[in-house]
Amino acid sequence: MLGANGRSIIGKLKKILSEFVSSVLGSTDRFVMRHRILNGTLLAGIVAMGVGLSSEFFREGFEMGGLIALWMAFGFACVFYYLARFRHLFQILILPTFIISSLTAFLQIKYSGGIVSANVMLLAPILVLNMLILGNKYDWIAIVFFVCALFVVNSVQNIHPEWFYDYSSEKARSEDFLITGVSILFLLGLMLRTLNRSYEDAIGEVSRLKYQQDGDYYLTSLLTRPLSGIRIRSKSVLFQTYIKQKKSFQFKNREYELGGDICVADQIVLRGRSYCVFANGDAMGKSMQGAGGVLVFGTAFRALIERTHREGILSGYFPERWLHTALNDFNDIFEGFDGSMSMSLLLGLVDEENGFLYYINAEHPFPIRFREGKASFLSEKATNFKLGMQKDKALIETCWIRPGDTIIIGSDGRDDLSIGFDSKSNRVINMDHTSILTQVEESDGDIEKLGLRLQNIGELTDDLSLLSIRFQPQTTIDIKTRESGLEEPIRLIQRNNFPEALNLLKNYADSYAYDPAVWKLLYRVYRKLEKPIEAGKAAEIFSNNHPSGLQMILEGAIQYAKASLIDEAIDMAERIYSRKPDVIPVIKILVRLYKKSNRPERASEYEEEIHRLENDSLDS
Repeated sequence: MLGANGRSIIGKLKKILSEFVSSVLGSTDRFVMRHRILNGTLLAGIVAMGVGLSSEFFREGFEMGGLIALWMAFGFACVFYYLARFRHLFQILILPTFIISSLTAFLQIKYSGGIVSANVMLLAPILVLNMLILGNKYDWIAIVFFVCALFVVNSVQNIHPEWFYDYSSEKARSEDFLITGVSILFLLGLMLRTLNRSYEDAIGEVSRLKYQQDGDYYLTSLLTRPLSGIRIRSKSVLFQTYIKQKKSFQFKNREYELGGDICVADQIVLRGRSYCVFANGDAMGKSMQGAGGVLVFGTAFRALIERTHREGILSGYFPERWLHTALNDFNDIFEGFDGSMSMSLLLGLVDEENGFLYYINAEHPFPIRFREGKASFLSEKATNFKLGMQKDKALIETCWIRPGDTIIIGSDGRDDLSIGFDSKSNRVINMDHTSILTQVEESDGDIEKLGLRLQNIGELTDDLSLLSIRFQPQTTIDIKTRESGLEEPIRLIQRNNFPEALNLLKNYADSYAYDPAVWKLLYRVYRKLEKPIEAGKAAEIFSNNHPSGLQMILEGAIQYAKASLIDEAIDMAERIYSRKPDVIPVIKILVRLYKKSNRPERASEYEEEIHRLENDSLDS
């Protein structure tokens, strides 16, 4: 019973001591360096007291009490030095180590005959060692203690000189001074060795963690690598990318980069036409966090492309609807992270036949058109929120890419350049988003030169990614061929001889299906012949070959509606709404079409949109 109580008391005392030391030093595992210093201090004390013991055997006036004290200190130091090999005893041994080091100094002082220079020499390394053990927060305790002890020793020497051992000869004093000096040399040597080993341990631990971190970076870079890049073999649409991630690292003697920017391009077929789909994204965060966003987006992008190749539903969409579907899918994925991950994005499609560009800007820097030596923004507005923060239906923007044009898309790293320091040595960041236009012109539209030029102008503060698009048409329409082929059909239409004109136009369309002029004439003929299905189809094909003609898209929707092909009519009308969401007549057509298709909830949404637009026009 008593044994159990004794163990309980000892356990409580150890716990109290451990908690006290933890409040001073913190947790044990945070002080690998101090643990080594503790061992070094104890070892230094052992050596110093061993030297003192050895000298006592050859001294005059040998005292039994002093010898016993030295032997006890020596024995306790050896025990504590052995126990200090176990890291879990680190906290408990702090106080005994402090006492032993102090006792070593005072015993040496006693048997040095009170030589002040020897006392100071001995106290200095002991002071440094105890400061290191206590740490920056409480090192003043060691300083105050040893300074006070030195003054107390000197004062006591003057008042009670008989308390200190006095040698009878000058030789004994010199001998003791020499022994004290040897002890101090041992202390200093062990202290320096201890510190060196401590720093070696710290550097080794940092190097190990750095290597492990670089290994994680390397594995992540391996995952992101196949998700980005150009996977297009188009002869008419040419892509080029340039990426410089802010985070660079070395692994197995090779340089790698990791970041949150991505450039990717691929090919899909929509309604029988080939399109190049591309994306330039900038995920929130840098290095690992940004790379996580790239992994998420890159995987979702690859999955969407595969779905388009394999599923008939997606491949049957118009470009505008496909872009909306893609953006909604990406947004739904990023919304699942509850705001902890987002991405700015520019997502687009390029028609390989005619070079018409459709794109959505989700809070990404404005795309640039470089034409005939001059650079300008395609549009100076973001048409959607970042992925994960979408609120409204995105606006589809369009433009023609002429032969010789270069469309350049880039992340905000192109603007966020550190261009120097102000008078207060604060870093100056470029705030002029239009300065990139000058750099594009100076680089002649080459993004490789542009990327290097930006890094010469200033220091990158963010990941930088650039993507360029060029169009080289493989088929051209000869004006003379068109005039000769369409001259007779046009003459017949003017004479209202629509059946004969129809036959000639069909023959011409079989040979020149990519010429929008023939489909516009076919639309007129079919409408005059009151064939709404054929008229709607002709309008649709015309809009595919000449996508900027919104009026013909509207005519196609009207003809499909007359033919009771409501779904086709809705698709055509939605194409206009996705580009021009403020045209009230188009929205009214959509309201009627959705009511006919028994989707009243969609009709009511568009009715509310009409009311909002009408109120806005009244307010303005």
